[in-house]
Amino acid sequence: MLKKNLWVVLMAMLLCLGMSSVAMAAPGPGPAVISVSGQGRADVAPDMAVVNIGIVTTGKTAQLAQAENAKVASDVTAALGQLGIFSKDIQTHYTMSPVYEKGDYRKAVGYRASNTVTVTVNDVAKTGQVIDTALKSGATDVNGLSFGLKDARSVRNTALQMAVQDARSKADAIAAALGVKIVGIQNVKEDGGNFARYEVANARLAKLDGGAAADTPVSAGTVEVNADVHIDFQIQ
Repeated sequence: MLKKNLWVVLMAMLLCLGMSSVAMAAPGPGPAVISVSGQGRADVAPDMAVVNIGIVTTGKTAQLAQAENAKVASDVTAALGQLGIFSKDIQTHYTMSPVYEKGDYRKAVGYRASNTVTVTVNDVAKTGQVIDTALKSGATDVNGLSFGLKDARSVRNTALQMAVQDARSKADAIAAALGVKIVGIQNVKEDGGNFARYEVANARLAKLDGGAAADTPVSAGTVEVNADVHIDFQIQ
């Protein structure tokens, strides 16, 4: 009898604990909200350009190919220096590869030295001049050209403000349709965004026959900065 009573008491205690746990976990009612996303976009003129200049030389030996490549690279760098572009704005990426006899990839007949010189142009107006100068100084091609911003923070902030305004406009329209009033903000989250560097399509300029490079007209266009936000507006 004692064991039976003890079992009943234990079962009652467990049941009470279970009911207490469910009651504590039950969420209380929260404020009604309108959840919207907003997008902002700012288009601005770029204030910098990045040009990828290629220097390719060949020789019967790796040493000859490298020596010729180094000479051309030195000439290009010196010429760019005359335009006010110095070593801090120039990066190089150098590779060496064998040149095989046609139809026989086991026999090397020479070597190819490839040097990609990445030039940061802080004066956009000089971009075309940089390209022409590099080609006239011995560079073999220009295989990349893009425009961007030195500091996109202020433009990014403008895009964020536009995104918030867009979200509020949407929330106001929804609230008016529902016959409710926005009384506060429960949550704001930046959902991301991007800074789109402006790439020039098919930016590849070959050196002309005779060693003279054509004048290169360059249109910088605009760069695009996007921002996205998500806002929960409290309503009543």
